Amino acid sequence: MNPLFSFIPFVPVRRKVLNKIISALELNDQSILYDLGCGDGRILFAVAKTNPSISCVGIEIGPFPFLLAKIKNIFWGSKKVRILYGNFFKLDTSPATHIFLYLFPEALDELLPKFEKELKTGSRVVSCDFEFSKKKPSKIIEIESLGWQKNKRLYVYDF
Repeated sequence: MNPLFSFIPFVPVRRKVLNKIISALELNDQSILYDLGCGDGRILFAVAKTNPSISCVGIEIGPFPFLLAKIKNIFWGSKKVRILYGNFFKLDTSPATHIFLYLFPEALDELLPKFEKELKTGSRVVSCDFEFSKKKPSKIIEIESLGWQKNKRLYVYDF
């Protein structure tokens, strides 16, 4: 796949949604958060700002959002935030205790067997707007309309 034309576009989340995502993740001081398709890293940086003890790892295949995330991490980031360039399908997710996703259903369904194999019991995955077709969420969080945007949903999965 050509990273310039990834089938998963960069779509940033708004502040109101960002706070709900952080709440839905239910992070603690020992959490290790992975953001697969992290875009500009805004979720990672928001988490690091609210709880500096949490390790955050983002991976992005789009060169432009990746560079933006790297630059943001250099100037405003944290030593606990790592931004990786690459394909998240090839990333070992076993260290993660929490994962955030904002991906199309096709990508989610491709990731599900990987998560079932790699994630430890008790790991939490939060997906924005889209759900796994073969796994029932533990919880669905409705987020009211944000002006021109339609209502959003967070799908919470406990593995």
